[in-house]
Amino acid sequence: MIFTLIIFVLAYIAIASEKFPRHWVALLGGALLILFGVLTPTEALAYISWETLGLVAGMFTLVAILVQAGFFTWLAMMSLRKVNYHPVPLFIILILLAAFLAAFMDSITVMLFLAALTLQLCTLLNLDPVPLVIAEVCAANTGGAATLVGDPPNVILGTTLGFSFSDFATNTGPIALVGALILVTYFYLKNRKALQNAHVALTPEMIEKIDELHSEPLHVHLTRVGLTGFVMAVVLLIFHIPLSDLAGLPINAAVSALVPAGIAMIALRDDQRKKILLSVDGESILFFAGLFMMIGGLEKVHLFETLAKALALATASNSNTLVMALHWGPGLASGILDNVPLALAMTFVLKDLAAIPGTPPLSMMVWSLAMGVDVGGNLTPIGASANVVAYSYMEHNHGSIGWKRWLLIAVPPAIIVMIIASIILLYKNQIGWY
Repeated sequence: MIFTLIIFVLAYIAIASEKFPRHWVALLGGALLILFGVLTPTEALAYISWETLGLVAGMFTLVAILVQAGFFTWLAMMSLRKVNYHPVPLFIILILLAAFLAAFMDSITVMLFLAALTLQLCTLLNLDPVPLVIAEVCAANTGGAATLVGDPPNVILGTTLGFSFSDFATNTGPIALVGALILVTYFYLKNRKALQNAHVALTPEMIEKIDELHSEPLHVHLTRVGLTGFVMAVVLLIFHIPLSDLAGLPINAAVSALVPAGIAMIALRDDQRKKILLSVDGESILFFAGLFMMIGGLEKVHLFETLAKALALATASNSNTLVMALHWGPGLASGILDNVPLALAMTFVLKDLAAIPGTPPLSMMVWSLAMGVDVGGNLTPIGASANVVAYSYMEHNHGSIGWKRWLLIAVPPAIIVMIIASIILLYKNQIGWY
């Protein structure tokens, strides 16, 4: 157990340092556990959640098609034109757009195109882009908590513990919606003076410059193929359980994403197909695989069973205490540790907790944990993958942000949303809505 824990902690430190490619760190950690006999090769492969990898791979492929089509930039520009480029609704729409899109796709992709668009728009309007980009990151992580496919922790929790798209949408969805509205209100109140000043600088010439920067037309065929596949995947993710029972076929989350992605790829030309495949985020898929192996090693040495018993013993007198412990403990920890490996580790803790008499239902613990690690990921630049992407882009293209400024901007609203989520979770636990 000590050796396995040391490997895991060292891997965590290496990942958090951002000095090494995180997928190689995770794969090396898994390989060391095999090399030193903690896991056999067969056990290592068995601990990998292939359903999770299939779901991620399928959604990454569909999103890559839409990115190549220019769909996301077009969608953002359409939203801005609807409000005639006024800074206040522009500010609000970009934050809400981040929350909405992140509920249905990887928040990394959302922040890649939104950070670029926001920086260009804010430069033209003489606005500081940093508060808006951080607001978008917070909204993306919070909005991603609404569904199974939103934030990577949800993908892990849902596919490994057996919860569907509709389970998340009906339980964490309303909480995420409330959280997103709180974020919009908070960030608007904090930045309203700067927005009013920017409105003075908004001239027809400025609007013309914005249009020129983003005047590239949509690629019609790629958009049609990508949207068809994406809608098909979302429908299958929502209804795959009843369809599986009705048809007698093993339609799981991976199949729901991979089949539409496969059909979409077949519909593309050879040169388009190659371009899409090269743009798919394969590093994240390898990262997940390595993490599953390292977490599997901790499970094999019964670390999570020990933690589960200690947690259950410490909160045995009150189920609400355990629900809150699962919300705030991992939630605050995810500000320091990437919430993907943290969520993966906690799935095993939840499995062992669910087997202990007197603990809350597994579903209630999942909703509490998901909201904690998703919203808690906002706290620092390395708390979630979307943070790292946006922070790196801004540092490279705008200038230094610094941890201090991130903390000052992101921590207060993140804590407020976590408090509101706590109240809703306690109410859900009280009335049995889980």
